[in-house]
Amino acid sequence: MQWENILAMANQNQNLLLSPEVIRNVDFIIKVNTKVAESVGLIYLSYLQRIFQDLLKMYGLYSQCISQSVKTRQQESITKQMKAVRRDILRLIQAYVSRSSDLTTFAQLFLPPL
Repeated sequence: MQWENILAMANQNQNLLLSPEVIRNVDFIIKVNTKVAESVGLIYLSYLQRIFQDLLKMYGLYSQCISQSVKTRQQESITKQMKAVRRDILRLIQAYVSRSSDLTTFAQLFLPPL
């Protein structure tokens, strides 16, 4: 599944993002994006702008699900997968920031939504 397909289906039904297969695919896509961000640096900004809001939404959804899982004391493998996705979202952003020479633009574009 491609990123756009996952997001299109998730807009119709957010529970789709909780499927183990989708979580694995999302994590793989984020890891690939991290490698690209590390390789190209500043050029990656335009694509990061395009996916940033979706990454924030996904991070929030998985955070809520993990919190709910902790409250109900359900430690499932899916919780570990969601934690991995959250960690990899942060690594993606870190990869871009560490390679970027223009942190002012990054701050202006991305920090206000946070």
